[in-house]
Amino acid sequence: MYLADRVIILIVRPGRLLDSVTIDMPRPRNVVGADFERYRALFVERLRSELTKAFQEQELVEMLDMRIK
Repeated sequence: MYLADRVIILIVRPGRLLDSVTIDMPRPRNVVGADFERYRALFVERLRSELTKAFQEQELVEMLDMRIK
């Protein structure tokens, strides 16, 4: 966000585009401020959501593997 004009967020599996966010902040960018925090919170939430899905999928796969054995 500090250097980029656009941030691409990919989903965990199979690595497809989840979101493309244009960073609309004036330069030089200040890492302390409402704009920067808004983008940071957006990216953390999107990534947290994807990681949660990935862990849930992994748990399901492991559970199914145990049933097959």
